[in-house]
Amino acid sequence: MSPPAKMMLLISVNIFYFAAHCFAEEPKECLPRSVKIILFVPADLAVPEGARHRITQIADAADAFLFSGMNRHGYPPGVKTLFERDGNGQVELLQVRGKDTAASGQYSQPSCLSNVINKAGAQYKVSKASHVWWVFMYLGDRPIRFENWMGQGNPRDGGAAIINYDTVPGEIRPDLQLTEGFNFEYKLKSTIHELAHGFGLPHMGPDPTLNMGNSLMGPNPPGYAMRHGPKADHVYLAAAEAAMLWRHPMFTGKAMEHFEPWEVKLTDYKASFDSKADTVTVTGRLVTQQPAHSVVLIDDRGDKNPDAEYWSRSYAARIAPDGSFQIKINDPARMNGQYRILFCFENGIVSGDGKKFGFTDRGDIRKTYRFQDGLFQFPE
Repeated sequence: MSPPAKMMLLISVNIFYFAAHCFAEEPKECLPRSVKIILFVPADLAVPEGARHRITQIADAADAFLFSGMNRHGYPPGVKTLFERDGNGQVELLQVRGKDTAASGQYSQPSCLSNVINKAGAQYKVSKASHVWWVFMYLGDRPIRFENWMGQGNPRDGGAAIINYDTVPGEIRPDLQLTEGFNFEYKLKSTIHELAHGFGLPHMGPDPTLNMGNSLMGPNPPGYAMRHGPKADHVYLAAAEAAMLWRHPMFTGKAMEHFEPWEVKLTDYKASFDSKADTVTVTGRLVTQQPAHSVVLIDDRGDKNPDAEYWSRSYAARIAPDGSFQIKINDPARMNGQYRILFCFENGIVSGDGKKFGFTDRGDIRKTYRFQDGLFQFPE
């Protein structure tokens, strides 16, 4: 997402939550839902031929990539697919037509999203509550396209993502890397990246020490290649991304029970540097009444650039029954920076303070570090 699109994302918070929030007429529990896919076309355009086939391939690739990554990190999903499908495996596709033309400009900005979702809900008699809506905008063939991609959400309220639908000839290959062959041409990595925002994932950059390529929530492929990152044609699901998704209702297939904010304390926090191993070890203990399975640490590495969040490195570790945890950071940044610490709770919420779990503010616990005269300092 470009910096202007990022700014638009913040401006459009209420638009997404109006479309995705659990409405008053819904039960107290947010029911387990699925990803609802919308193909939107303006009044003067025909539905592109083969759209359901192509979008099914994209959904297949999303399932394959996310599930294999979660399994690799020991966070197996509880569902077999994130999408509603027919007996032949084709995804449910909600086709919605606008009342204005493609050239009207009415569909060039994400501000149209709530109207698109509301129209789909009314047309197909689908409740708006708790779903994650994946909206493909078709405004015409290349070079015409919907430019302002974005997504956001959280596990309780659902979410939404809005992206371009491209008719460029070719076949999506779920068995290939997201940035390999035609998948790269179609911008498949970015397409699934925005969906992951709809699940609530923030930007988290790649870790070059893993030699696995770009991270799903990291920069777009051209931006990654410009920094000469290893394996530019590879994308991986980071452990922190897998941990944050694991108990999301979309991935468990279970209802999220009603809950109230709870108290969270981080005690016994300590960070230490091992110069021989070139690692920082962060330890601590979570004290809370709400069960948590993992801790996530996001390191900004002291980067103050506008796109810094795309290059932050993330780490995840399991939380022991007594609440203790240990995280190892390889190749620590030798500069002043900040760690953001979040906890992944069994009820699906990801939060640092047990009170905030929104897309832009999760109540992160922030711990600074300094590097001066060849030494690390870790204020507690």
